[in-house]
Amino acid sequence: MKHHDSYQVALTAVDFVQPSEEVDARNVDELVRRIGAQGVWTDPIPIDRDSGIIMDGNHRARAAALLQLKRVPCVLLSYEDPRIRVDHWKTGESFDIRTIFQTIVKHRKTLPYKTTRHSFFPALPKTAVPLETLRSGGDPE
Repeated sequence: MKHHDSYQVALTAVDFVQPSEEVDARNVDELVRRIGAQGVWTDPIPIDRDSGIIMDGNHRARAAALLQLKRVPCVLLSYEDPRIRVDHWKTGESFDIRTIFQTIVKHRKTLPYKTTRHSFFPALPKTAVPLETLRSGGDPE
């Protein structure tokens, strides 16, 4: 586990990461191609540390599964963190976080594509974890 720019980044089991929104299959395919060609994971997925709910990066999480990764770099956060803002994607108005938990945890569903927009202040860090490390499930340190 590492701390970057005051964020905690950890290699997290892909099975723990919970999708929060539907994805566009074409975008997922493009990510699989691009990440596979790079051979390294550069954009960690911000998740709720307790539930594994994806805050931003549903396409990346799906790509990780298709790339047969056992672990994926994640920024571990809490929705109570003041560095996070959640808005409606279309209106820009504040989004009620309780809706996320009710939909995903209680009803075991995902939100429609492009429902929420999560903003992080400061910006999230980058990583450079080899895909082979993530496939083996090991820690690069």
